[in-house]
Amino acid sequence: MNMLFQLFTAFFTIGLFAFGGGYAILSFLQQEVERRGWMSTERFVDFIAISQSTPGPIAINMATFVGFETGGVLGALVASIAVALPGMILMSTFALFFFHFYERPGTQAVFRGLRPAVVGLVAAAAWQIGRVAVVNVPAAAISIVCIVLIAKWKVSPVFLVIGSAIAGVIFF
Repeated sequence: MNMLFQLFTAFFTIGLFAFGGGYAILSFLQQEVERRGWMSTERFVDFIAISQSTPGPIAINMATFVGFETGGVLGALVASIAVALPGMILMSTFALFFFHFYERPGTQAVFRGLRPAVVGLVAAAAWQIGRVAVVNVPAAAISIVCIVLIAKWKVSPVFLVIGSAIAGVIFF
């Protein structure tokens, strides 16, 4: 029961304070998982790859995988609910007031401050994951090709994941 409580509190906190969603949550999640000794960085990066290959938001997928790894099926359920719960509560509350206050200068100032923070969180996650995942020339080539394809030609991430998996079989 103690493990389930730890999973709930960790993932509720992550869901509550990890602004920017998706990739912005990865840096926060990685620090929490490693701090608690739930898994190695290499295993965490593998779970990110799996989360990218399965349907659904990456935060929920990662919570499910980490929860399952540490607490089985019940752990997966607890972590998944815990990471989603703060967002559901906050968005329901914000929805009540958002349209009324959105055009106000103070609200716009908050969003102008949050946008660069989200970019920083995503960049930090990319850096931390990249240090573990990009360990040789083929891995660097796959990363660069994916960046170019998505930035220049807006190639679907689905094709990038499938292509990267095929490249992994070929090069590794």
